[in-house]
Amino acid sequence: MTSAGTDPQPPTPGDPPAPKGWKAWAHSFTDTRALYRWALIGITVGVIAGFVALAFYYALQLASESMLGGLLGINLPTNGSPPGASFSWSTNPSTFFILPLLLVAGGLAVGLLVTNIASETGGHGTDQAIHAFHRGRGVVRARVPATKFLVSVLTLGTGGSGGREGPTAQIGSGLATFLARPLGLSTRERRIAMMVGVGAGIGAIFKAPFGAALLSAEILYLSDFEPDVIMPSILGSVISYSIFGSIEGFGPEFATPAGLGWSPEQLPLYVILGVVCGLLGILYVVMFHRTHRAFDRVNAPTWARPAIGVAIVGALFVALYYLVPQESHLMAVGGIGIGYGVVQWLLFQGHLPILVLALLVGLIFVKIVATALTVGSGGSAGLFGPGIVIGALIGFSVSGFTDQLVPSLAVAGDSAAFAIIGMMAFFGSVSRAPVAVILMVVEMTGSESLIVPAMVAIFIAYYVNARHNLYTEQVENRLASPAHTTEYFAEFLKHVPASAAMRTDVPRAAPTASVEAAHLTLGRSDISVLAVIDQGRLVGEVRLADLLGVPLRDRAWQTVRQIARETYPAVRPGSTLLDTLGRMDAESADAILVVDTDDPHHLLGVVTRESITNFQRSPRA
Repeated sequence: MTSAGTDPQPPTPGDPPAPKGWKAWAHSFTDTRALYRWALIGITVGVIAGFVALAFYYALQLASESMLGGLLGINLPTNGSPPGASFSWSTNPSTFFILPLLLVAGGLAVGLLVTNIASETGGHGTDQAIHAFHRGRGVVRARVPATKFLVSVLTLGTGGSGGREGPTAQIGSGLATFLARPLGLSTRERRIAMMVGVGAGIGAIFKAPFGAALLSAEILYLSDFEPDVIMPSILGSVISYSIFGSIEGFGPEFATPAGLGWSPEQLPLYVILGVVCGLLGILYVVMFHRTHRAFDRVNAPTWARPAIGVAIVGALFVALYYLVPQESHLMAVGGIGIGYGVVQWLLFQGHLPILVLALLVGLIFVKIVATALTVGSGGSAGLFGPGIVIGALIGFSVSGFTDQLVPSLAVAGDSAAFAIIGMMAFFGSVSRAPVAVILMVVEMTGSESLIVPAMVAIFIAYYVNARHNLYTEQVENRLASPAHTTEYFAEFLKHVPASAAMRTDVPRAAPTASVEAAHLTLGRSDISVLAVIDQGRLVGEVRLADLLGVPLRDRAWQTVRQIARETYPAVRPGSTLLDTLGRMDAESADAILVVDTDDPHHLLGVVTRESITNFQRSPRA
């Protein structure tokens, strides 16, 4: 037997010197290849997302027009162009009461499809995409995009209250992961491609490419960004938006009146708007999560739960339709579907009379309840769309009531301005993605002149609603993400000596001990290596595999000296834990001995994979 193997030298501190000559050329070539790779991913995902967003948009439009319009005579208002004096919506009092039956039919179809094909397509979809990034290695099952497409069209097309962004995010992320195999993407690249799909899909269907690209990086965390996602997501969003806009036009999602106004004297009113958005944001989040938990516990088959949820929603709409008919049944019609058309109409109404303001306050709570029931029961729809509508309604209400109480602060165009800033403040606070939401709403409304009061309102709303977030799969930051565990753990281990995770309770045996006795000694320990000690000096090691390799009949007479390893790996106390872990990997071992720096025959202890993990969880000072 020989002495312990030499310990690898730790890396020299400091940054490595810049490459020169042919190495510099090779380095630049590598960077060029990486740029080409991300360009390929961004363009490919963008093209796919653009055409899928168009298909999803037209499928929703067709479903709504055929089922709500054709069957029930419910023609909802639209958004994207100035309504003018002739803008209106229409309903049929003799058929409106059938709406709950249509919703239930859609809910049953959704429940059966989700239960039998892809259970992860139920709900809003954004959490599922976030989960796939953090904990699912960026993998989305092949059946998810098509199933999500269909169940979302059924949910929204039959009148369920929800939005398009959640389904679009999950569909886009699923399609992007299909590229992983043909493009030979690593796990990290697959995760990024998945979020590029999220940004590209949302950027196209909401006509907000820059905001959506940033959203795909911000929505993953409560207080952080995923920087690697931003640039390829911008490219993908630009491509998808260009495809979508070439067919549907490049105008913003909402047409807004000219001369949107605000004045510095109104900033205290925007503080009030932020407070109201924050408080109602808490209600929105709590209502949704409690409804979701309630349906998880309901004594009914999983496939029937979406139908139960939308049946209650339908009954609510019918009651409001016949009991509150004012303003062409505004409270009932505003609750159906996404609700963008009603917001579009309100943007051009100027200062609102007190009756309309009262209806809008009621509609805020109708929309919160209807969305919680539709999506919380398992229906497939997003939460961004209703959040934008609720925020706009809050803005209209705050503006209207303050104009009534303090008319001297009224400014031309401030009603629409409050509504737009309400969109930002409300959903920015509940999504924990305020920067991206500000940019998205600016792109959706063409309202960059409102950035200053928007910053005030969203700052207040964000901190009022600091402890409530809509997306439960978000983690605090990159350090808390399982997607980054390896890289951050490795960086952590690079700066910690082996002695920090060393154990001293090493199982030991003399060279003359029998294999049977050594096996008993090792069996009483949770360490998989046994140190061979002769007169106080380390002379070898025996691993469990060595002991098990001795036939059972020979273990009583065969000695440890006969099976002890001639050479064995060891590390010094000052070796880094990263080097130590590397030695374990090289030896396919779960433990490695630690010897004195000056005397390799002086055993100090052992480091195991478990001791490294325990130290990482609770580092000693």
